[in-house]
Amino acid sequence: MPAEHKRSAAGFIQGSLHNHSRSFFVDTTASDDISLEVPSVGTADGIARLGPTLGPPRLPMRIPPEKTLNPLPPKINRRRCLSAAGVTLALPLLESLAHGHAAAQESPPGSVSSPNSDPSPGRTASAAKRLVCMGVSLSMYPGEWNPVDEGSDYVAPKLIEPLADLRRDFTLISNADHPGVTGGHKGTAAFLSGVYQPERIGQSIVIRNQITLDQVVARAIGDQTRFQSLQFAAAGVSAGDSLSWNDKGVPLPCISDPMAIYEQLFVDDPNPQQTARMMKSGRSVLDLIHADAKLLAKDLSKSDRQRMDQYMTSVRDVESGISRRLQWLSTPKPGVPAISDRVTNFHENLDLILELTAIALQTDSSRVISIAIPGKGLPIEVGNRRINDYHGQSHHGKDPAVIEQLVQIERMHTVSLAKFLTRLKQTPTAEGNLLDCTQVLFGSGLGNGSSHSNRDLPVLLAGGGLQHGKHVRLREGTPLCNVFVTMLQRLGIETDSFAGSNGNVNEFVTG
Repeated sequence: MPAEHKRSAAGFIQGSLHNHSRSFFVDTTASDDISLEVPSVGTADGIARLGPTLGPPRLPMRIPPEKTLNPLPPKINRRRCLSAAGVTLALPLLESLAHGHAAAQESPPGSVSSPNSDPSPGRTASAAKRLVCMGVSLSMYPGEWNPVDEGSDYVAPKLIEPLADLRRDFTLISNADHPGVTGGHKGTAAFLSGVYQPERIGQSIVIRNQITLDQVVARAIGDQTRFQSLQFAAAGVSAGDSLSWNDKGVPLPCISDPMAIYEQLFVDDPNPQQTARMMKSGRSVLDLIHADAKLLAKDLSKSDRQRMDQYMTSVRDVESGISRRLQWLSTPKPGVPAISDRVTNFHENLDLILELTAIALQTDSSRVISIAIPGKGLPIEVGNRRINDYHGQSHHGKDPAVIEQLVQIERMHTVSLAKFLTRLKQTPTAEGNLLDCTQVLFGSGLGNGSSHSNRDLPVLLAGGGLQHGKHVRLREGTPLCNVFVTMLQRLGIETDSFAGSNGNVNEFVTG
């Protein structure tokens, strides 16, 4: 391979793996122990660190021998990465390397087998259907979210009032949650998966997750669009706050900059031939890395070999993404008006991202999109105040003045939701309008931000041709995954279970 191809392949693989949340970054400065830091993404063995990213992303790198403070067995003491043709790919967290022996535990602590071990459900012939999932990190204040009455004659609380004109287009569902999921804020990652498995590794608390609702749908209906799925956020989110997780338990990174979303969706590649050559070169080098991984596997424990297998499967996923992008390189992207100004506050940013989401659905660029709504980021304007982080308001301690501020902030969330649903409803399609063929799930994995409860989650389901216009109060402790089963079936996916489900809610929202 010519030297210039080696250099371009190396740069491409590092960039591609970072963009696909597959890169691992070694930090030797934080402590005496070697640790793997993941900047706002996750690791291929299903581990995501909770908390903010420390510093800017770092490219995979080799650790000089003098930086390794804990001696390791001679066979693997310099094994921090895989190499081939001048390319370096950093390794995931391996017990054999981290602890200095290959006789580590044969099964990761707290690991369980997925109830969806083969989540490739069948697909029925139907018109194009779509799914949008919106997750609020800090929940919605229960006192102004849940109506007192059931049925269609409920009085709308303050947080539901902005949706008054859309009342016949959505259903409020109460008493649904993920039984067994606790942990307060850390449990929010279970919103779309129904799974929460906390674990302590050293000084860090990590979570192991499973595939989320949107990714099951993406695998079933996302193969006919340019983007199988898209992940957006109203502001930057850490790995533990990610809304979407793939079948390896890896959190998928979100894009929070509307300009970046716009360019990804609608700006054509100026030189598709050069990009294609770079991608092809990258694929061949990934194959070489696989050969180096097989040599390393001989020195690893059984559990580490399983981690490496997951990791290399993730690398193969990158190859699939490369192949997929090659197929679309020469296809012009939809023409839409350019974005002229950058927004200056949280909800302007959210509104613009939701508008781009509507355009992505309208142009059939993707049929599966998730949108995370974190508790901080750009300033949130409340009266004369500008709040950069409303976590404090969510811990109101039942103070009426603080609750009033919290409700004002969360009401702006539902104002943005109302604009988005209206936008979809006003967009005609062959089936009626875009809302008719798009399920929109809005909610949180946290039931009460002040008490850190994960019970009785706020859940609103809109659109998708379902029968709406009411408040459904389920039996206390009903799995939210029962709602997910109904959603999957309505999307034409043949399944009668999802994670911890024990039924469905068809009787409440389907004819």
